[in-house]
Amino acid sequence: MEEEINLIEVARTLWLSRRTILLIVLIFGALGLFIALVSPVEYTAKTIIVTRAESRGSAAGSLGGLAALVGINLGAVMDAGSELTPIDYPEFIQSLSFQKSLMYTPLTWQQFPKPVTLFDYYDKYYKPGFLTVVRQYTIGLPKVIIGWVKGKNNKAGPGKTGAPDDGLVYLSNSELGVRGILTKKLKLTLNPNNNFIKLEAKAPEAKAAAQIARKARELLQEKVTELKINKATQNLQFTQGLYAEKKSEFVVAQDRLAQFRDKNLNLDSEMAKTEEDRLISEYQIAFSVYNELAKQLENAKIRVKEDTPIFSVIEEATVPNFKSKPKTEMILLIWIFLGGVVGLVWVLAARILKEAKKKWDGVG
Repeated sequence: MEEEINLIEVARTLWLSRRTILLIVLIFGALGLFIALVSPVEYTAKTIIVTRAESRGSAAGSLGGLAALVGINLGAVMDAGSELTPIDYPEFIQSLSFQKSLMYTPLTWQQFPKPVTLFDYYDKYYKPGFLTVVRQYTIGLPKVIIGWVKGKNNKAGPGKTGAPDDGLVYLSNSELGVRGILTKKLKLTLNPNNNFIKLEAKAPEAKAAAQIARKARELLQEKVTELKINKATQNLQFTQGLYAEKKSEFVVAQDRLAQFRDKNLNLDSEMAKTEEDRLISEYQIAFSVYNELAKQLENAKIRVKEDTPIFSVIEEATVPNFKSKPKTEMILLIWIFLGGVVGLVWVLAARILKEAKKKWDGVG
């Protein structure tokens, strides 16, 4: 009975204080709406690609047995570097060369008549939202002070002066800042079950987000293709060197066999026949290795010239129709719910304090 009475009293208190609770809910709702309105707008574009597995080992298999006869582990040489897998791709999009290429790519923006690079946009034109500024000069104030004490490095871009010409890579504070933004705005997700790769790009404008996603996909493909070609070129150079070496050995074995036959036109002794058999065996082995290396050399030349695409594009980057941030409805609902909780706690806490005060006054 006492618990029922208490619950009834609580319900009665809440009902009598409904205006106070409603007022708090409205205040929090207005605050949530304000936050949603001042939050920076962001659009997300995505492109989906799938990797295409390559067959390996056939070229080394046809030659490995013969090469093993002369003490060469050709398969180990050709497979010295494992094939690239999608697991390596996130490292590419985080690399300095990738991000610098992306930040200096001209993009079309609605607010500018001419293409503007990501670096110039975030360094010269982009204005952070109200909440970002508040966060920067409250929680992030120590970082701002440290940056002010250290001073700004020069903001020279590619081709401009300001960095020593010593072959090393230098980044200005502005480039470091834009690189940090790119790290947050670009996301690569892997699906190991079917080798699907989803590349997402975020930007303040819808068209710019689609351009970033497409350019990132192209840069990723170029980077992987470049590494593939480098490996094929190294394989070609190795095969050319081995081919020249085995060709010389084949010519020497061929000459030795010819000279022996010229000197021994009539083979009467067993020793001479044995020597001829040995020279023929050496010649056949040298010829087999040389012949297979000639085939492998042609295959290596063809592979270098091949222009097989590394990726198959499942979904091209499209211009998003709706913004991904801020989610006004979600923000508003969260703040209204928070306002309701705060309103209930406020009313109940006031009731408890009021009762406590009455008991204290009665005791006094």
